[in-house]
Amino acid sequence: MRPHRLTLTAFGSFPGTETVDFDALSQAGLFLVHGPTGAGKTTILDALCFALYGQVPGQRNSARSLRCDHAPPTVGPSVTLEVTIRGRLLRIQRSPAWLRPKLRGSGTTEEKSKVVLSEWQAGDWHGLTTRLDEAGDLVGGLLGMNADQFCQVAMLPQGDFARFLRADGDERSKLLERLFTVKIFTAAEAWLAEHRKLAWREVQGLRQEVDFAVQRVEEAAGDDLPLLLTTTASASAAPATEAPTPDVSDAPAPAPAVPDAPASAAPVSGASAPGGEAAPPALFDLPAVSQDVAEAEAEVPTPENDPLRWAGALLDAARAVVRRADEEHVAAGHELRAARARFERAAALADRQRRHAEALTLRRTLDERADERADLQAILDDAARADRVLPLITAARQRAEAATKARTLAADALARARPLLPSTTSTPHQSQDRGWEPSVAELAALERRRQDEIARLSELLTEEARLSVVRRDLLRVEQELAELVRADEEVAARLAVLPGLIEQAEAGLAEARVDAARIPAVQAVRDAAVHLIEIDRELAGLAVELEALAQREAEVAAADAELPDRLADASAALAEVRAQAAAIPAAAASLDAARAALEATHRREALAAELEAAVAAHQVLVDQAQASRERWLDLRQARLDGMAAELARDLSDGQPCAVCGSEHHPQPASPAPSAPSADDERAAESAHEAASAEREAAERALASLESRHADAVEATGGLDVAVAEERVELAEDEVARLQAVADREPALAAALERVEAERERVRDQSRELAEALAAHRAHHRHLESERTRLATQLAQTTTSGALAILPGAPTTAAADRAAAGVDGDEAALVTPEAVAPEAGEVDGERVLAVVERELRRLEASAGRERTLAGQVDGLRRERQELEERGRQVTARLAAGRTRHEELSGDAGRLSARLDAARGDDATLAARLSRLNDEAELLREALEATQAAVAAREELDRAGRTAEQAAAEAGFGDVREAEAAYRSVAERERKAELLRRLDDEHAAVSGVLADPELVAAAAEPAPDLAAIGAERDELERAYTRLASARDRAEARVRRLEELYGELAERIERWRPAAERHRLAERMAALASGTSNDNQWSMSLSSFVLGERLRQVVAAANERLDHMSGGRYLLRHDLRKTAGSRARAGGGLGLRVADGWTGVDRDPATLSGGESFITSLALALGLADVVTAEAGGAELGTLFVDEGFGTLDEDTLDGVLDILDGLRDGGRAVGIVSHVAELRSRITAQLKVTKTRTGSTLRAVGV
Repeated sequence: MRPHRLTLTAFGSFPGTETVDFDALSQAGLFLVHGPTGAGKTTILDALCFALYGQVPGQRNSARSLRCDHAPPTVGPSVTLEVTIRGRLLRIQRSPAWLRPKLRGSGTTEEKSKVVLSEWQAGDWHGLTTRLDEAGDLVGGLLGMNADQFCQVAMLPQGDFARFLRADGDERSKLLERLFTVKIFTAAEAWLAEHRKLAWREVQGLRQEVDFAVQRVEEAAGDDLPLLLTTTASASAAPATEAPTPDVSDAPAPAPAVPDAPASAAPVSGASAPGGEAAPPALFDLPAVSQDVAEAEAEVPTPENDPLRWAGALLDAARAVVRRADEEHVAAGHELRAARARFERAAALADRQRRHAEALTLRRTLDERADERADLQAILDDAARADRVLPLITAARQRAEAATKARTLAADALARARPLLPSTTSTPHQSQDRGWEPSVAELAALERRRQDEIARLSELLTEEARLSVVRRDLLRVEQELAELVRADEEVAARLAVLPGLIEQAEAGLAEARVDAARIPAVQAVRDAAVHLIEIDRELAGLAVELEALAQREAEVAAADAELPDRLADASAALAEVRAQAAAIPAAAASLDAARAALEATHRREALAAELEAAVAAHQVLVDQAQASRERWLDLRQARLDGMAAELARDLSDGQPCAVCGSEHHPQPASPAPSAPSADDERAAESAHEAASAEREAAERALASLESRHADAVEATGGLDVAVAEERVELAEDEVARLQAVADREPALAAALERVEAERERVRDQSRELAEALAAHRAHHRHLESERTRLATQLAQTTTSGALAILPGAPTTAAADRAAAGVDGDEAALVTPEAVAPEAGEVDGERVLAVVERELRRLEASAGRERTLAGQVDGLRRERQELEERGRQVTARLAAGRTRHEELSGDAGRLSARLDAARGDDATLAARLSRLNDEAELLREALEATQAAVAAREELDRAGRTAEQAAAEAGFGDVREAEAAYRSVAERERKAELLRRLDDEHAAVSGVLADPELVAAAAEPAPDLAAIGAERDELERAYTRLASARDRAEARVRRLEELYGELAERIERWRPAAERHRLAERMAALASGTSNDNQWSMSLSSFVLGERLRQVVAAANERLDHMSGGRYLLRHDLRKTAGSRARAGGGLGLRVADGWTGVDRDPATLSGGESFITSLALALGLADVVTAEAGGAELGTLFVDEGFGTLDEDTLDGVLDILDGLRDGGRAVGIVSHVAELRSRITAQLKVTKTRTGSTLRAVGV
């Protein structure tokens, strides 16, 4: 990598555009970048790194903006680098993100980062990409290193390699991890640690699952099976005749064996129970095997020594209990079926006897109700005849209601139209007969006359609209005539005054043109006076500057004499502070250890409190789980006890019983008031399972807390919190004291740099002052000569009468003075004596004041020329326009008067015609509205009268039809037919009552004729109470045995499930335990905590240690020369610089002193020794990183600061080493403000700092 040209714009400290020609600087091989502190030397390296990677080294990359604050607001920061990488000439143009002013409005907007990457091909630049990620990948791939590696290898940033030398193991590891990738090894460590943790969690979880499965087996077995198992095993160990088996008469019989569950033993036969009775088969029988095998199988298994075999034994015992319960249940079933058959026969006989007695009673009741049946039949016959007449009667009533309503509506309509009717419409006799009501024909004639008049008046509406338009036009014409009269008068008045105004404007225009012609001569005099005044002012300023420069020259000389003593004092103070700051790493390590111990003690106390609370919570959950289990078992037992009532709940008449098969259920069992249901049992079981799950979760959390608390106790080693806090305070005080001393180092170093910069600045100022004094004196002589020339010119102009143009000159008229606004005294000031007085000096200020006053007057007068010309033209045009307007107004007045006469005649004719048609009404529209209302009232009266006449005729016809239908149906009149009518619901009720009486009589006759009932009535009544009591007792016994068998079978099924679950849990736990053991060994070995790891080093530390060994080997090749053969670096696997720990993670460094033969801590080196050692280490690091990157050649190398701590001989050795880096064409740039380097290195890049920003200048190239 070789840079050729770097261009910066508004970047860092540089507000403008600066260019660095690295080709010219690199010709000397070794070049210097110098300038005052803060001028921007490091900014050049930042720009180079930013161009390549889009970021700057170190913490400066976190700055919000890389733009120079001195740059103009609209100029954005940018960097352009031309560089050759692996034989390819590239141009990289980058611009960081910055805030530019908005183009519209106020505020700023963000410009995003940009990049343009081009390559020189075939004599021209060809673009490669404009994407940030693609440009970074291409440059990084060509260089073979990332930004951190490049900054460490090619730039050797100030202070970084010194910190690397003195760093502890962790800090040195962080830097090496940035330079040498160990991600795969770190990932391997993390994966092993995580795998160990996951394996431990897995094995703990599986072990807890095994324990939980054992607990569930114990819960399912209950309290009787373990006791039965122990008793049976004891009996199997003794002779069969002496060890009776436990009585299991109350236990259920076993179910068929499950193939997956191994049987522990076969049943034993021939044993007798206490009391001489034959005992049921034993749970376990020993097979015919050898004595050793029998003794081994006779041993009772337990959950601790063999949980799977113990669970199998419990399962066999449960099956034996099921078999016994099943036999007893079958026997009880036979007895129950016989009792049920006896009870059913007795109940059937009693039922037939009851039915025969009830039939006799019902037949006597029906005989007594024969008259009621005859009355019902007569009522139903009359209602059937009335149904035929009723619709006609209803129709007649509806016609009567319609006729009444029509008469009412007709009377209302006639009352509203009464004012419109004539006073007599017929003879008095006719009016009295009809109640003074008009006939239909009379109403129709009145309505027709109103409609005819409405049609005639509607035709006159257009005439009324036309009259409105004529009157509106007449008013408008009168207004226009008045306006035209006023306009004619105004035109005549304006034409009378216009000639005088035109004459006055033409006189002003001629005067303005004369003044404009005099302006150039006056301007020439003014320019000469202004030039003279400027020269006088510049001469006065030069005199002051010359005096100030002389004074500054004396001050700079005095300051130059004081600087050597100040430089020596600053160097001594800085060396003393750095010696004390070297002890900070050791104190910081002690503080970290003390804080870690304090944190561990706090964590131990917190875990102890959490553990105590977790133990209490676990006990509460255990109690809750046990209580929920007992409640579940109690509900289940209660439900089994009430199983008969639960079965009876589903019984119905005619449906067979699910237990006995009978279709008769004379006395089904009733449930107890508090009997639980199946839902209650399932809810209790769900609550028990939820409580068990909570208990298991609490047990897992408790185990985790116990493990963490044990680790914390082991880590603290019994350390008290108060003692740990005291140690932390002491360590913090020591670190604070040393840090306070070390904090002074930057200030002292800056002070030293300021003194050196001041010395350089004083020398530069001395040269600059000498140059400035010579330039000022030459300029002063030139100004004196120019002033003499101008004074002579003004004097000659005044003497020759060139100033006669000024006010007060003999040729200026009194009218000119009055127009200029000056009196005779002011004009008299500009005379040959004022311009050239006796002293031979010209008063430029007085001449300039009078000339400028006259010039302003002339310019103002000349400026009015265009306005005055426009006024003259405007007045002339106005006169012409007014004359034309007067002619137009006269013509419009004549036309308007003619139109007014025409409109007045039309309005009179239309008004007379409309007044005759309107009559007494206000308007024609009002008359039309009144006639429409009267026609509507007459039309309504006509329609209502016609409807009333038609309704009366229909009523008469309906009455006659109803009377005729009643007579035909056999009724005397209509009212008799209405009385016989019955509603549909009433007829249905009476018909239903009649049918029910007939059906009951037929049914009773059939029952009394049944031969079975007749035979049953002759037999004695059975004793149902005694037979039922016997059956109920057998029912309860059968239900109790069924519940016992069901519980035993459910326990067997549960034990079979749990046995398979336990076997599965054990099979899963064993390989997980083996995997955890292997993961524990591998993770401990990789993390350095295993006894097999000799140096207690992690895998990544071992790899980094090998890289550090390569760096030390490369560094020693240069350190031996720079230290004169005294110092060499040693890679120490046990120690780290500044650390007193047993091991430094394999990244320790020691310095071998060849003069004393003793290995030294790097913290004990002096400032200069630390610099050369750090420089050698940095150069070695650069070589190793370059080789690691694939051998990418770095054509230019930069070393930033640090040379101020070297003496003259050491500096020579360091420069020799740096000069040796030029082999193969490599260039080395040194960034420093040490003055001595300027005399040793001729090729220089000077950075100059000013209040407005910094600039660059190449020197010696």
